[in-house]
Amino acid sequence: MKGDPFSGLYNLMRTAGQEDAPTGAARLRRGTVRTVSPLTIDVAGTTQEADRFYISHRLTADHAEKLTVSGDRISGALDVSAGFIPGDRASMTISDGAAVFKAVATQDDPVLQEGDEVLLLTADDQTFYIIDKVVSCV
Repeated sequence: MKGDPFSGLYNLMRTAGQEDAPTGAARLRRGTVRTVSPLTIDVAGTTQEADRFYISHRLTADHAEKLTVSGDRISGALDVSAGFIPGDRASMTISDGAAVFKAVATQDDPVLQEGDEVLLLTADDQTFYIIDKVVSCV
């Protein structure tokens, strides 16, 4: 591939996201969350209902992630307080001034809130895949 591969990917994404993108090709859209429950998103001025969306599990309320937090050069007192749902596992190891804490964290609430902007993928403007929440750089 000649040139900067990131520029090529950026240009491809810009072309795919334009209103006059070829039909049938996957297009990127930006939407705005109108309501969370039930989920509705404004896409290009039209409110789309929840049955049109597939959402990344990471954005849902029950998403769980395995976490490992570590640190070294620990001195003085170490106070760890955590509450866990029965069945969840957590462990903490402290050795030679270093600590490693492992746990599973589960989101209590959905990530998306009213007014949030999301990146959508669609081929037909009828079914949408919510890729992620997006924010402006400025």
